[in-house]
Amino acid sequence: MSYKTIEVSTEKDITIIKVMQKRIFLEISDQFRDEVISVIEDGGTKLIFDLSQVHVMNSSGLGVLMLARDKIEKRDGKIVICCLMPLMDEIFTRMRFTHFFEVTKDFKGAIEKME
Repeated sequence: MSYKTIEVSTEKDITIIKVMQKRIFLEISDQFRDEVISVIEDGGTKLIFDLSQVHVMNSSGLGVLMLARDKIEKRDGKIVICCLMPLMDEIFTRMRFTHFFEVTKDFKGAIEKME
């Protein structure tokens, strides 16, 4: 595919993954997974997922986040999710993802959780 699903940047020793797609569904979840795994394999142990652009994500996209969490935890790392849109916040709450991830309302809060 010719588009990227994420943009990656770093701040200090923290890798920031900004998800650029408004909808993460089955048709792009494989690419999303491959791009996220590639970032993790580059060696970072502190990840922030910025979901400010994501309006909705189905179970295949949520599965990518869980896979990332499992891989980072094996390295004694940490993941923080930030900037959830209202529907994504509801999905995280109903699916109890807030039990598996630290979630902050904004990017500044995510950085603070990492320090």
